[in-house]
Amino acid sequence: MRLFIKHNLHRWSRKDLILLLERLELYISSGLALNKALLLAAQGISKKQAIALTRMREAVESGASLSAALVKSMRISPTIISLISHGESGGELGKVLGQARALLEREDELIKKCMSAMTYPLVIGLFAVGLSIGLMRGIMPQIIPMLNGLHVKLPLLTRIVMKISQGFLLYGTYGFILGISLMAVTFACYKKFHSVRRAFQISLMAFPLIGKLFISYYCSLTMRSMGSLIESGISLKESYSDVTQSLSFLPLRDSFLRFNLRVSEGLSLGTIMSSIKRLPAFISPLISAGEASGTLGSSLIRAATIVDRDLEHSLKKLTSLIEPVMMAGMGCGVGAIAVSIMMPIYDISKALQH
Repeated sequence: MRLFIKHNLHRWSRKDLILLLERLELYISSGLALNKALLLAAQGISKKQAIALTRMREAVESGASLSAALVKSMRISPTIISLISHGESGGELGKVLGQARALLEREDELIKKCMSAMTYPLVIGLFAVGLSIGLMRGIMPQIIPMLNGLHVKLPLLTRIVMKISQGFLLYGTYGFILGISLMAVTFACYKKFHSVRRAFQISLMAFPLIGKLFISYYCSLTMRSMGSLIESGISLKESYSDVTQSLSFLPLRDSFLRFNLRVSEGLSLGTIMSSIKRLPAFISPLISAGEASGTLGSSLIRAATIVDRDLEHSLKKLTSLIEPVMMAGMGCGVGAIAVSIMMPIYDISKALQH
């Protein structure tokens, strides 16, 4: 029984989930019954996913709703479940499937922009580290015997580089294994313990540019998800609860959850946004205006779009700062190794001339 539940709760990738919602939207909008749509959607996918869809179809044929079948079959955001459940109760399942797909596509697009912005600096950093290690382990061991054979006092930079190179030769493998082990243990603790995850995320917020990026990213996801739920007809209380409880950025989630009860008492969302630190200042007035005019859902989505633009601008600024710094660091590292080799040779040639 435990194995069955674990299998059913298999996490689908965002791309696969988008494709599933798109296919279901197409089939249902064409007039097909839900069980027939699930049968067709199970074709051309992996075996595990096909089994999950087959069990979902069997649950639907037994009288369960699509949202209930999704909860039992895969790990999926409560926001998406709320959208689909509301669409089923209102007879607009095809429409809300499209809204859910659009929400996931926007989230996927935002993640890809963040990843692509950091790809070039990451490649430069890996190349710099690889080149430095290659020089330390490949070139310096061949140069060190010659430098030791000169029987002269070597420059300080040369001695430092020689010590580092010898340390790489003696302890490099152990250091690599230890580093990989520490990374694995840290990652496991981050996934398992909320306290470790919260401490790590709070430390990220302390960095000037990086902290702003994380806040902007999760703020955009929160407002876009909440706006989509409200636009589909779900109340602010339910939307607020579903979205904030599914936030994976714990410092921001804790800030929102402090107002969970007060939302049910009638506290405005604009007041909540103004009370949470680090959120952009323009959000609260825009949301308050949406609440006053009865367009809260569209105001939230509009605010999320503005935050997305600011996030893209911040990403460009961050990469424009990181790239020259990493290039300069790579040049300094390689240059230091080259200079450490040339300095004693230059000193000896200079002494021979005299």
